[in-house]
Amino acid sequence: MSTGARRAAAACVGLLEEALYPSHVACALCNQEALLDEQKLCATCAGSLFPCGELAAPLPLSGLYAAYQYKGGAVAGIHALKYSNQTRLALFFADAIALPPEWEIDAVVPVPLHPLKQWLRTYNQSELIAKALAKRLCLKLNPRLLRRTRFTQTQTALNEFERTKNVAKAFSASPAAKGLNVLLIDYVTTTHSTLLACAVALKQAGANRVYAACACHAGKDIE
Repeated sequence: MSTGARRAAAACVGLLEEALYPSHVACALCNQEALLDEQKLCATCAGSLFPCGELAAPLPLSGLYAAYQYKGGAVAGIHALKYSNQTRLALFFADAIALPPEWEIDAVVPVPLHPLKQWLRTYNQSELIAKALAKRLCLKLNPRLLRRTRFTQTQTALNEFERTKNVAKAFSASPAAKGLNVLLIDYVTTTHSTLLACAVALKQAGANRVYAACACHAGKDIE
């Protein structure tokens, strides 16, 4: 397919999404028709979101940011994005990520799924958020810089030690990461174990700095 054809197809998809989920009348989070605020949220959803911001970044991360606390409407939104094919919510969460101005980014890299899990789920929610964020900020998206080499169990029911062990050495980075400042994107971080495992792989491949940004921060006391 030519570049022009791809652009035309993308435009058609955009028109279809706008027809199904009209941004000017329907809440960006719950998709119910209502009076909307500047973020295109209804009063109920707006009141259920708790902004987060910059977090303490454990090494080897050079910075860590989360848009929302994993509470209220953010939980419903993440579940809809991850489990109910509500891929439109990737743009909502990407728009809520405000990177610190001092972060200099060469490449945006989503936390990858294992190929089998990607095939089963059909899409990677972190990659959708990363793609929307990279487009908004005119940054280069390069998902090929990082891959998951080992199938891991879901982190949801694991404690901090188990999470760290579960993802240890589960990622491999491309030599092309050498010298780059990389921005990792994930949908939710709790103990940061997945982000740290990714950062270790990127640093071993020669990345200069590794930052991370997430839609939500669950906090160590929330599983």
